[in-house]
Amino acid sequence: MTGTRIRQFRALLRKDLQLELRTRETAITMVLFATVAMVLFQFTIGVRVDDATPFAGGIIWATLALTAVLGVGRTWVPEREQRVLDGILVAPVPRLTLMAARATALVLGLLAVQVVVVPLAVVFFVKGGSIADLGFVFLTCLIADVAIGIVGAQLASMSVFTRARELLLPVLLLPALIPVIIAAAGATHAVLGPSDRVDEYWRYSGFLGVYAVIFALVAFATFDHILDE
Repeated sequence: MTGTRIRQFRALLRKDLQLELRTRETAITMVLFATVAMVLFQFTIGVRVDDATPFAGGIIWATLALTAVLGVGRTWVPEREQRVLDGILVAPVPRLTLMAARATALVLGLLAVQVVVVPLAVVFFVKGGSIADLGFVFLTCLIADVAIGIVGAQLASMSVFTRARELLLPVLLLPALIPVIIAAAGATHAVLGPSDRVDEYWRYSGFLGVYAVIFALVAFATFDHILDE
């Protein structure tokens, strides 16, 4: 990135973050949804088994995946509602810089939600967890969020111009996130499970990293054409 592109990236990212901090509608909705989902899982699973630790990874990432759909669904919507999307697209800013800023905003939003949700899930479902375990879970969240942010920004740009975008985006996004959910749940279970499996954790984390790189390359090759169409 040149100095100009870095400044453009910072300006776009600052705009996205300031808009969310001003309204807080997306973050609050995501946190409430994830919290309600965790409480429902607690009453359906947590109270029926003595130790729900083996289910923790799946519960956490099923909840976070659905929460991510809410966040990704709001991508580009404020610009479309305020009729400024065309102005952004004709601005002298590289499309990849625009996508990078939007993906980064998604990653930061997801991390903010996970700071609340993951400890809550550990309290509900994990016995004998440690601070170190929680650190590894957040590392998994960071890697997975990068993949989700890239995929989400890409697919949201494809669906924002369609009439049925609220229906189309989940149909496109969830299948694309299946590898991320499986790998992230596996890595989380390797850390929080009955016995630590460090090798398995890093194998799943490596898969998440490779997946993020592959989709970043796909986005690099196709994002300009998607917005032009």
